Amino acid sequence: MLFENLLVRNTSGFSWSRTLTYFIALIAFLSFLGSAKQFLVSNTYYSVKNSLDGWSSAPSSVSVKEVEIALTKIEEVIDKTPNNALYYQLQGQLYEWLHFSFANDSEVLTSAINQTSALQSAALSYKESLKLRPNWSGGWIGLASVKWKLGELDSQFYQYLNNAVSIGPQDAIVHRFIAEFGLTMYVNRSVHYAKIFKRLRHHLDLGTKNPLSRKFILEFISENNLNEPVCRWLGSSAYAASTGLLNCKIS
Repeated sequence: MLFENLLVRNTSGFSWSRTLTYFIALIAFLSFLGSAKQFLVSNTYYSVKNSLDGWSSAPSSVSVKEVEIALTKIEEVIDKTPNNALYYQLQGQLYEWLHFSFANDSEVLTSAINQTSALQSAALSYKESLKLRPNWSGGWIGLASVKWKLGELDSQFYQYLNNAVSIGPQDAIVHRFIAEFGLTMYVNRSVHYAKIFKRLRHHLDLGTKNPLSRKFILEFISENNLNEPVCRWLGSSAYAASTGLLNCKIS
């Protein structure tokens, strides 16, 4: 009897409206936490992305310390959102910049082992990115870039390059990489120039048409005094020649 009285008393004191209010407040709080987390992740990502863009504009300004700070930031982002291919792609690019900064930062004593380790870490990041998004040309270009820096221009390098071209034949990142690699092979009189020439000519044409790759390619041509051979390869009817971007001398 006593138990029944307590049950009736507790039931009569129960408030569905109060419970519903608490429940809604809990959902709102959890939603706020999720939004705050996403804001912090996005903010950190764009901070790192802005650093990368700045280094691309002024490579000589980058230091090992700056890259290491950016790597720490992107690692924190990956810890919070481990299933985003873009973050691993960015991490791979940062490791490539770490390799670059090791070679160019006079205040840091480093070794070939450290430089190689940075490139191996970059390759692992690109592979993680490709696990999540295999049909992304940027990941394959990243792997090809690492192979080039390691001096491993083997069949695997060309397979990575073929994958990138197959997936993103019109992508600016593909145009930029093939233009830089092919023109470098030409300048160095490498046997790889013959292997890449047909593809080089094609992507020089496409790359100068694409506003996302045009500036990089034209600057690379100018800085290496390659205007004359590129004009010869493309011909007077090509976009870059006919529009005057290359200042080709038409005979």
